[in-house]
Amino acid sequence: MKLRFYKDYVIGKLKESLLAAFIGITAGLSAAFLDFLILLFHNISFELGIQFFHLTFLAVYMFIVASLESSVTLPGLILSLRILKENLLIPIFAWVAKFVGVALSLSVLPLGREGPAMFLGTGLGQYISQILGLPKGQLNYWGTIGAAAFVGAFLKTPLGGTFYVLENRFGKVLNVDFLINALTASTVSFTIYAYLRGFHPLLHIEGQFHWNLFDLILSVILGILTALATVILLLLYEFFKFLARFVPNSMRPLAIFPVVLLIFAIAQNNRHIHLLELAVTYQPINEVSSHLYPPSELLGVIALEMVSIAIFLSFGYPGGIILPLIFLGACLGNLVAYYSPDKLSILALTGAAAMVSASLNIPITAVIMITEMSHQTLIIPEIVGVLTAYFLAKSFKILRA
Repeated sequence: MKLRFYKDYVIGKLKESLLAAFIGITAGLSAAFLDFLILLFHNISFELGIQFFHLTFLAVYMFIVASLESSVTLPGLILSLRILKENLLIPIFAWVAKFVGVALSLSVLPLGREGPAMFLGTGLGQYISQILGLPKGQLNYWGTIGAAAFVGAFLKTPLGGTFYVLENRFGKVLNVDFLINALTASTVSFTIYAYLRGFHPLLHIEGQFHWNLFDLILSVILGILTALATVILLLLYEFFKFLARFVPNSMRPLAIFPVVLLIFAIAQNNRHIHLLELAVTYQPINEVSSHLYPPSELLGVIALEMVSIAIFLSFGYPGGIILPLIFLGACLGNLVAYYSPDKLSILALTGAAAMVSASLNIPITAVIMITEMSHQTLIIPEIVGVLTAYFLAKSFKILRA
């Protein structure tokens, strides 16, 4: 029996890891700058009281962009998966247009971050691979790595972001060939992003996290409510997507603009749950996870957010769905906690994970994401240790005579 060291394997994997890390640095810097713009535009808009102008500018901007590049109005996740599947290169104009559109949209509308992040990360990974002269056949590979890096940073969930991309891309997370480099890129990007934008957890959940067998019954009830809410949300989305087919692509943001203003006005008038802060400071998620609200108020804000998601995504406004889903799930947890107030924090997090899982069919990712977002964990040191051990262990092989 002897031990053999695979030098060529190590050199090849080291090059891949360095490229993945470089993509992670680029994605982390880009995500941090985008987060800065979102907060800047939000503060300017609300401090100067120019929200109407902001929304009008956003609608006109999306109309102009859609007239030049119709694909920009598609949800980022759908567009990214199509591009990766067909091994296409994202046009630079589409990437820049989406970047600006996301900054304008998320600073004023209650949407999520992961869809645009996946699109932007896909583009970054592709561009870097092309600059380095890699074969065009690797566009989808490095695009996937870039997507994991951007989502991991922008949602502050490196492991969950990686799993989100891989689960949507392949239907599973255990694609080791992609997983190692994706984790490397995502870990680096998150570290850069957190250093620039703060290491605080995305969800500041206060309360007791002790549970017993009775709480599992509440979790089952919450799961049933979540499944029902998911069906309603999907029906709403299909309904508005059907209506959107009767409007030309470029006209959709303008056609629905009066409804956007109405939704904005209703959300702004709610003094207890600050829905318009969802994509900026995540405040509404923390509110419904830490304080009980009357069922009538919760049902009203759930209905408003469901309609918002369905309309905005169907009619071409940039944004994602995970943060809204987390918010909806936390609201449902708050409803169930009405009968068990001391379990609010547990039920809010359970509802958030259940809603993400049911709506996007990503059960593993949902649990990991909520865990990462809600706790100060050792996830980064753990990932670094795992990657180092895996890489070195794979460099050696025991050969038996």
